[in-house]
Amino acid sequence: MFKFLIAMPAILLSGIFAPAQTSDKEDGEIKAVRHVAELYISGDPANLNEAFYPSSNLFTTDEKEALRTIPFSEYLDRVKKNAGAAKAVRKATIDSIDRTGNAATAKITTLTPESKVTDYLSMLRLNGQWKIVSKTFVVERRTQASASGGPCSALDHRRFDFMIGAWNTSDPARGAFPSSEGNSTVEAILNGCVVHEHRHITQLGKALFDGDAYWGFDSTTKRWLLFYIDDQSHAQLYEGREEAGRLAFYRERPDPDGKPILIRIAYAPTAKGYTQTVHRSADHGVTWEPGGVTTYQPKR
Repeated sequence: MFKFLIAMPAILLSGIFAPAQTSDKEDGEIKAVRHVAELYISGDPANLNEAFYPSSNLFTTDEKEALRTIPFSEYLDRVKKNAGAAKAVRKATIDSIDRTGNAATAKITTLTPESKVTDYLSMLRLNGQWKIVSKTFVVERRTQASASGGPCSALDHRRFDFMIGAWNTSDPARGAFPSSEGNSTVEAILNGCVVHEHRHITQLGKALFDGDAYWGFDSTTKRWLLFYIDDQSHAQLYEGREEAGRLAFYRERPDPDGKPILIRIAYAPTAKGYTQTVHRSADHGVTWEPGGVTTYQPKR
């Protein structure tokens, strides 16, 4: 559910805010860092061997919160031994990339039915090639609200569970605004009471913004609420309303010319994912104009 919320602000923002200007060299370096992160996500032993510096280490903590160090060679041996085993459903996303000079970091989230793994990859550019020199990670058991108990186990709270997962997103060109692409990770948190989405958006091959959305059902007022915030200092609050058996989210904001605009966001599951549809009204909801459609497809 939270996915939809995040998606909607993304559509709105993509039409208002232009990506920061960067040099071709800067763009090339970010692409190179992202490529190394993609090699890591693949889980293929040959790709891992290419991505990691040979003497690199992996770091985590044990059950007593003591440091645990795993040499890359040991990690690679484990991957090779498990290469022929049946693989669990696994969806991974690159949540963020940060680079300064010859140093860079990438945050990776990998979801399986049983766990959530968060990786922080530290990279250096060595002899013109980006290499992972260390990986720090944590493994968390995924918690879903039980159908038999808990304050958020009722059907009212499970309405947007179809959004949970790892996704590729796409927004078609709209008017003067070019198309945009992205990736999204949606998970249930706080014992299933909140749906959280993190979404990274690019436009014309350049990073546009990173945003987080939170969906929650207020058992007191019996209403869904959506809160969105991103790295461009945009914070938005939407109120869920039931109309003709459909739940949509509404927010009123000023247009660039100062006139009030009512925004409506609705979500609908599809055969493989879901869509987020945005409409705009300049007459308080009497008539509506299309604002964009974001498509969510499973991350491969």
